[in-house]
Amino acid sequence: MRRSIIVVKKVIMLSWLSKKVEEWARPADETAHNIYAVIAAGARNPHFYDRFGVADTLDGRFDTLTLMVVLAVRRLADAGDAGKMLGQGVVDTMFADMDLSLHEIGVSENKVGKKVKQMATAYMGRMEAYGAALAANDAAMLADVLNRNIYRDDGTDAAANGLAAAVLAEEARL
Repeated sequence: MRRSIIVVKKVIMLSWLSKKVEEWARPADETAHNIYAVIAAGARNPHFYDRFGVADTLDGRFDTLTLMVVLAVRRLADAGDAGKMLGQGVVDTMFADMDLSLHEIGVSENKVGKKVKQMATAYMGRMEAYGAALAANDAAMLADVLNRNIYRDDGTDAAANGLAAAVLAEEARL
């Protein structure tokens, strides 16, 4: 009985903490939040993982989300300064969500900041690498970047399985 009470208290406390962190971390721009929500839902689509052989793990999901956010932010940047600001809002929302997610999976408060910093560094590197390949409209270059980042050089070929072509098509569609 006492153990059940402790578990209930922990669940209530985690729920309260999750709501507070979301309130504190949520950017003021509702449009950026809504765009991010659509991107995040797409990044959770099991079809993507099945179709392209992406690992459905924490790292695989982060890499998929990063790829999709990079595509959206690149498109938003084409809309001028307002689009660039909105794109930054999407990125800010992504990292607020990463912070919240790390808390929810039980990463200690002392380590959350360090992990978010590592994720931000990874995001920036991927944004630069994807950006260069997409700007060059170079399928081979993009496949190489995807092989390193999405597949972590596990032997999967992003050109052979169609991911590179799908990303280029999505870039053109956006």
